[in-house]
Amino acid sequence: MKRMVASLITGCTIAAMFGLIAVSQPETIPGYVVSDLQLISQESKPDWSARWTGPIEAATILAWFHGYGYPRFLTDLNGDGVIDELDTIELADILGKGPMKTQTPLGTDDARLVVGLARYVAERYPDEFVIKIYDASFPAEFSAAGFGQFAPDVIDGIVLEVKEDPSIAAYEHELESAEGVIVGLEENEGENNTYLTGRSFLYDETPEGYTPVDLAWAEEDRWTPGYQGQVLETAAMTDDGMYIDYRGAWTPVEFILVLSPIEQRRGGPPTVEGCPPEAVAYDVTVSQLFDPVTDRRIGSVRVEECVTRDGDIDTYTYTLTNIDFTTLDGCGLCFFLIHVPPTLPTVSHSEPLPWLFTGFPGLWAWRTPLGDCGLLPGESATFSASVPGPTADTYVSGGVGACVSPPDGDGLVLVPLLAIRTTGPSEEGEDGGPDEEPGCPDLTVIRVESVCSLDRERTVTVAATIKNIGDQPTPVTTWARLSSSTHPGSDYAAVGILDPGEETVIHLSFSFSFKYPPCVDFTVEADTFNAIDECNESNNEMDGSICCPK
Repeated sequence: MKRMVASLITGCTIAAMFGLIAVSQPETIPGYVVSDLQLISQESKPDWSARWTGPIEAATILAWFHGYGYPRFLTDLNGDGVIDELDTIELADILGKGPMKTQTPLGTDDARLVVGLARYVAERYPDEFVIKIYDASFPAEFSAAGFGQFAPDVIDGIVLEVKEDPSIAAYEHELESAEGVIVGLEENEGENNTYLTGRSFLYDETPEGYTPVDLAWAEEDRWTPGYQGQVLETAAMTDDGMYIDYRGAWTPVEFILVLSPIEQRRGGPPTVEGCPPEAVAYDVTVSQLFDPVTDRRIGSVRVEECVTRDGDIDTYTYTLTNIDFTTLDGCGLCFFLIHVPPTLPTVSHSEPLPWLFTGFPGLWAWRTPLGDCGLLPGESATFSASVPGPTADTYVSGGVGACVSPPDGDGLVLVPLLAIRTTGPSEEGEDGGPDEEPGCPDLTVIRVESVCSLDRERTVTVAATIKNIGDQPTPVTTWARLSSSTHPGSDYAAVGILDPGEETVIHLSFSFSFKYPPCVDFTVEADTFNAIDECNESNNEMDGSICCPK
């Protein structure tokens, strides 16, 4: 790979709907996750108990906002010179022993949780936040708790907004909008709720129709030294309301609290000026963006990558520049993705406000909250991620996403995804290179099967079997393309990492009108953008043909 040599690469790009898993669509990330939540245990203090979930989760979302532009939410409460999860524990203790009244016989119910959090937020950022309460019965609970008649402005400096009862759609929408989400489970009717912080959801439902979710859970993790909360990996379903599978039983979600900035703050780390001479690698790639339906050019982006090494940590810094892309409503880019080896752990990351980081195995993804207009033409943003080194810098596939408008109601938002070619990490030996002369991967198409369906157009669907016939695994996800020299249209699909001898079947399709002849020749090409160095670069294609009914 290059060492301190800039290269200019123009790559074809493709479009897919972010979040959908369907035939002929490129790989998308499996869901949305808030990657930076601290996991605080209900045993962190000797006088805490399972009753402390309310202030714990309130402190958890305040600490998360502290890292995204609201520093007054968390200070050095224990006086050790740093602000970390130990201060979050102290904040939870202050909230619980103060306005949330966790240690009293009444404990922290929904009303005291809302009031305690609202007063804390309003004192530090007056008139900048709204608390949304998904619980239609909350005004009555508010009055019954002794706070008087409910009104949206009952607490100075913050708005309280009561919405409909909890739903999976509301949970998903609020997480994607970069809000702090607390879920209240009604374990036993008549008792105070058990609270958890919303952390993630997957886009695909299970065969039973459940939505996989996970939440920050104050239950002590016995497998971790010291005091540490857990991530509850579970599922949600809808029956007569929203339910969470909790401790082996479907438990009703009686209440959802959402802490939401009225306007997202902007700012963050400055754009990196140049790449230092001692950097491990430096690359520049430019990708053209094309409409997937018309093949019309719709813009271009530039990605500048700088790799630095500090001891056993490698940091990959990307400056993404929107050269000339805009959406129909005048917005720009709101999503940036880099494929990385799935076994490579992320040590740390950084991003400008209001961008958020979402990490899955094999992916670094940054996105703006719903409703943000993103990077406009001529604007840049800088992102970084650090991994254990030494690694090798190589070509990888990535993606940028156009901004979309939030839906009129709650629910999932699908972000259009345009694939780009850039550079990123691959795993390398501890000595900075492999111990022996390496082999190489080699992708080839070994079989194609096609069908043609008729509706208003003819649609050709091809099942292509792609095999790695080399003696090394492919280092990154790559792309395959279906194209024809005689008919319009093309399609792309992601090909995951393949071990030597491993094969996979992908599905691609395109449509054409009845004005074209019914028979079509087509080509399936593996590793379309030459993202990997193969043993043989000339065996990536297989041709086929099919005749559709007239």
